[in-house]
Amino acid sequence: MLVYRVWKRSCFMNLSGFGRVQHGAMALDWRKKSGLSRLEREREREIKSAFDALNVEGTGIGYHELKAAMRALMLPVKKADVLEALRACGHSPQDVLDFKEFAKIIRNKFAEQDPLAAMLTTFRLFDTSGAGRLSLRDVRRAVKETNLPIAENELERMISFFDQNGSGTVGEAEFVQVMVATDLL
Repeated sequence: MLVYRVWKRSCFMNLSGFGRVQHGAMALDWRKKSGLSRLEREREREIKSAFDALNVEGTGIGYHELKAAMRALMLPVKKADVLEALRACGHSPQDVLDFKEFAKIIRNKFAEQDPLAAMLTTFRLFDTSGAGRLSLRDVRRAVKETNLPIAENELERMISFFDQNGSGTVGEAEFVQVMVATDLL
């Protein structure tokens, strides 16, 4: 659920300024200057938070903590996946990982993910009714869960702005376009 909250917060933080969405060359220039996309910066903070939450004793984390972190970050958590991730970075299940090693493993797992699949999973987390469309009610609930101070009229404007077919809702394809346009890929 940590990723869900981060995606929602990132999405709404970016969408609340939807009139300032970067397009084309401006977006590319921004990426070159910062070196990381918004999602990548958010993921780095998320990785650090996960490590800090599980590194209770301050000595690093082991296999079980790595598995818990992967689960919290919505990454594959089968035993074989965790063991393979450890082996790929030259570690055994008995090793204790410092932050640098932990972050490398988590970044590798994120890199293996299909961005479209991740966006559609996020869409389905927003779409609690399973209707295949995000209504104002869905967006309002997500904003409330993330404690973002976005006014009702702003939410209505977001839906209207990204609703390309005039249905009053945002479908999966429209949602993916929003994620790409706001540099959340």
